[in-house]
Amino acid sequence: MPVIQIDIRKGRTRKQIRALQKALADAVVRTIGAPREYVYVLVREEEGANHALAGRPLPEWKPTAK
Repeated sequence: MPVIQIDIRKGRTRKQIRALQKALADAVVRTIGAPREYVYVLVREEEGANHALAGRPLPEWKPTAK
């Protein structure tokens, strides 16, 4: 069973997250031929303050409207 785990900053809509999950599952099915019913995608949303790069907090982030 392929398991995909992704951590993103909070702020996306439920529709955006569902589209991301579908796109990731589609890529796994297309790339390695895994049966779709076995592809598990977990999206974890984190507060922006929890993200850092090279030990430095990332700047404040606001999702773009779509």
